[in-house]
Amino acid sequence: MAARIDIAELVSEGVAVIVATRDAELRPELSRAWGPALSEDGERLTVCVEAEPHSAMERNLEPGSPASAFIARLTSHAGVQLKGSVVEVAAPTPDRLETVTRHVDGFVAETAGVGVPEPLARALVGPDLLTVTIAVAERFDETPGPGAGRPL
Repeated sequence: MAARIDIAELVSEGVAVIVATRDAELRPELSRAWGPALSEDGERLTVCVEAEPHSAMERNLEPGSPASAFIARLTSHAGVQLKGSVVEVAAPTPDRLETVTRHVDGFVAETAGVGVPEPLARALVGPDLLTVTIAVAERFDETPGPGAGRPL
């Protein structure tokens, strides 16, 4: 049996984070997210989601709406999907933006390991961020291989 993924450890690295939402007609919307932080009990994930004002992503990020986060380490392909619902949306605070900056620095180092130049990696960060907290209800191993998709 494959080793269990330590989600808290993975989230603390320079991982790629994609948040997925949907509207009432089940149309999906995806966006990059930065500065992931998992609560101590692992029940809540807070990220800064790229969401332009008046965009579909912004509209979908309402408290109670379903959301998931795919988190992956690019150099090893270790990944998880955390599914749940939005519990809070707010403008990023200075402390949260510091977390984003630290994460982006780690992301730049991680992407360098797969050949992405630093300016390109930094250019991926959009200017319109919303702090979103997701109550995590389900956790899945999404690392490629025979255990992909198994609940954690």
